Amino acid sequence: MKVDPIGVAIIGAGIMGTAHAGAVASHPRARLVGVASVPDGPARELTARYGGWVATDDYEELLVRPDVKLVIVATPDHLHTEIAVAAAEAGKAILIEKPLATSLADADRVIEAVERAGVPAMTAFNHRWIPCYAQAKAEIDAGAVGRPRMAYARKNDRIFVPTRMLRWAEGTTPAWFLSSHDIDLVCWFFGDDQAVEVYATGVRGVLDGMGIKTPDAVQAQVRFASGAVATFESCWIYPDTFPTMTDSFIEVVGERGVIHLDRKDEQLEIATSSEYRYPRTSITPVIHGVQAGALALADRHMIECVAEGRAPLVTLAESRHVTAILDAIHRSLASGHPVAV
Repeated sequence: MKVDPIGVAIIGAGIMGTAHAGAVASHPRARLVGVASVPDGPARELTARYGGWVATDDYEELLVRPDVKLVIVATPDHLHTEIAVAAAEAGKAILIEKPLATSLADADRVIEAVERAGVPAMTAFNHRWIPCYAQAKAEIDAGAVGRPRMAYARKNDRIFVPTRMLRWAEGTTPAWFLSSHDIDLVCWFFGDDQAVEVYATGVRGVLDGMGIKTPDAVQAQVRFASGAVATFESCWIYPDTFPTMTDSFIEVVGERGVIHLDRKDEQLEIATSSEYRYPRTSITPVIHGVQAGALALADRHMIECVAEGRAPLVTLAESRHVTAILDAIHRSLASGHPVAV
């Protein structure tokens, strides 16, 4: 019996929108219906490359189409809420790029709209599909290191990211942009343990001096209800000579062991006459002409959830908890004091 493919619309045609378009195009049960971007030039480029029918600068044009079943929100961090709410009200399943929202109030607006509409929705915390993190979760759940008691996580980017890769760096911070993945992973590893208090400090000056009004770096210690603690570090001023775009490391210390997750080099090193680098291979690699990796697996999971009526792996309650921790981090930065989550 022939099964109609899941029609997908992508809102946003930047780095992540492009990656999602490639992932959708590689899935046999999905069909890219269209892409929206402002201006519409990038949307036209993606539909031409991946076979979409509609390229527009008005995302509502996609939401009214009956052949769109899943909407992927791939706009900048601070522009998720209105689109996600509108998609839910249009009765569409939703995959939202991380973080769910950049305020707790906005996260609650999205969740309320999704619950009212009764549509499936998931935040695209694609790191849960990176093999080493998925294996770490399985080991922790199996009791290999005992109950987690402490974690340290860092994601530090080259200065290229806020100065040249992102045109909207002032609309976010390194914590919102980078630590959201790590906070989701550590909370996933910790299980039902809930964060209760945050104390955060930040460093400013380099980016401010370049006219980009956002912190250079943020460190936050998070205390959980069980007494466990986790430290999250994010930085945007690594020199562009660093051999990888992102220095990424997570440590989980349990009562009977420790897990280290170092993704700095991802097993590939390339030296040429002009540079030495560690290319990223986990999230959006193209393998034999087909986009693969963690983002494609997360998209595949969501497409199959829509097709089969299954609940997504990442719940909106978990995504709200990540936003609540990040909200507390920024309140602590502003106040200079510990704050409740």
